[in-house]
Amino acid sequence: MNSQCEPNAHSSIEKCAEYARDAVVRGVHIAGMDTAWFKARKKEVKTSDEKLAFAIGRDRTTVTKIINGTIRFDIAFVDGFASILQVTPEELLSRVGVGMTSEQLPEANATVMQFEGESLERPNENLPVWGSGLGAARLFEGEAVEQTDLNSGSVLEYVRRPAILAGKREAYALHVQGSSMHPALPDGEIVAVCRNRPLSTGDNVVVYLRDSDDDDGQRSRGVLVKELVRRSASYVELRQYEPRLDFRVPMSDVIRIDRILTRREMMT
Repeated sequence: MNSQCEPNAHSSIEKCAEYARDAVVRGVHIAGMDTAWFKARKKEVKTSDEKLAFAIGRDRTTVTKIINGTIRFDIAFVDGFASILQVTPEELLSRVGVGMTSEQLPEANATVMQFEGESLERPNENLPVWGSGLGAARLFEGEAVEQTDLNSGSVLEYVRRPAILAGKREAYALHVQGSSMHPALPDGEIVAVCRNRPLSTGDNVVVYLRDSDDDDGQRSRGVLVKELVRRSASYVELRQYEPRLDFRVPMSDVIRIDRILTRREMMT
């Protein structure tokens, strides 16, 4: 632990909180993982390590080690953990901080220095571009459909965050692969994507598919980048342009659906 946040150090609570946030962003292990809280919260919301692993694209063993504090908690895990545990990202981060209460810290003997620039409370203004590649075609209703391999653990670069996604931790970008959505989404184009946004007919979407080979969470995830035609309780109907094809995917094969921002949204 950084000496600035040891109980006998002359440091403010704000200083320790700042150190904790910075450490999480760097992806380093932080002492004080609140294992008891994580286990109690899992029991309270009736979830499991398997569901948490699915949410962050890792295996169950990795999640167990994260909760026990034996391996690092990476900033990339925040949204997945928070959604499954039904807490805010801020509350989740408070459980992987330096692990000290205000009673354990000495009284602050300094004032907070003001610096120029953005607040540390705001998410990074740059949008991560996740690794993507053209995957093997997948059969739906007997038709071969172009699929994309998406690796959320690999950040290729960072691009400017559209204003509409300010403060949205669940946003990301990717390179469109293949020609199935040409000319609307040509091969190689970068698109901005966001989770938990309302979906409408005609939206371009990223559909996360369950892996038929029991994905261990360490490999790329198969997704479909297509147009949304309609949704029902039992299926989602999608459209690609080259070759023109409408097809249905059973909801039992769908993990989640993220919406791709339109060009107009990205420019406002």
